[in-house]
Amino acid sequence: MGVCIFCGSTDATLTIEDVIPRWARRAFDIQGPLTVTSANQPGSPRRQVGRPLPLLRIVLKDALCETCNSAWLGSTVEKPAARLLAPMAVERRPANLDPAAQRLIALWAAKTVLLLELAIRQMYPGEPRIEGYAPSEVELAYMRRNAEPPPRSMVWLGCWDCENSKPVVYEPSSAAVPTSDGAEVAGHLATFTLGYAAFQVFSVDFLAAEQHGAILWNTRVPESLDQHLVRIWPPLQPVTPIVSWPPEQFGADEWPRLVTWDGKLRPDGMAAYQVTR
Repeated sequence: MGVCIFCGSTDATLTIEDVIPRWARRAFDIQGPLTVTSANQPGSPRRQVGRPLPLLRIVLKDALCETCNSAWLGSTVEKPAARLLAPMAVERRPANLDPAAQRLIALWAAKTVLLLELAIRQMYPGEPRIEGYAPSEVELAYMRRNAEPPPRSMVWLGCWDCENSKPVVYEPSSAAVPTSDGAEVAGHLATFTLGYAAFQVFSVDFLAAEQHGAILWNTRVPESLDQHLVRIWPPLQPVTPIVSWPPEQFGADEWPRLVTWDGKLRPDGMAAYQVTR
């Protein structure tokens, strides 16, 4: 028995959550071992982390109760998200995303990035790495209750040439959030790709941000990336437009452009986890 990170239940048996969902494993149908690699710092040689994975499976153990894992994430989030994302991620099939689809994909991306960080910490303890954002209990409870990313979160959607060899890439970085009282409020921008689908998720402790009068983080990408990344959360008001995917694709060698917003955020980039076959 333990505490479910989403609903706070203490009287339920905790389960194993497939952070990279099973529908993605089936859709990619990758055979043979997969290697997880990381770099300690930007530009340094990549090194293997842990043992090769026999299949595309990254899990978080003993963190979610059965109700949250199956009834909520499985039925309410993963199944409808799979219908949208599987053709996009695996085949680069074009899609027109209405506001409801954008909300669902934004929720899927936010929960996946947050759980992926927790899973990597659990699977590879002690590995030297740049840590991403560990969500607060309040943020996770908000997602569970409202079926949308936490307040002040932002999600962008793009397309990246995965070369059919890198099913998953994950790169977290800090993202400073100025405050009116000078207190430090740590924000994070995580870049995550599943096949051809690229997601960027900005996360921050929204209670701390409100308490210290934090301004909104960057609400739009640089002009040079307007054709590459589209913000799908929070929705534009008063009318949220249909999003046509894919936008202009990032090439396989343009990962630094994606994660640094063309050098506007962090010209030196950060170290990334890659899963390759």
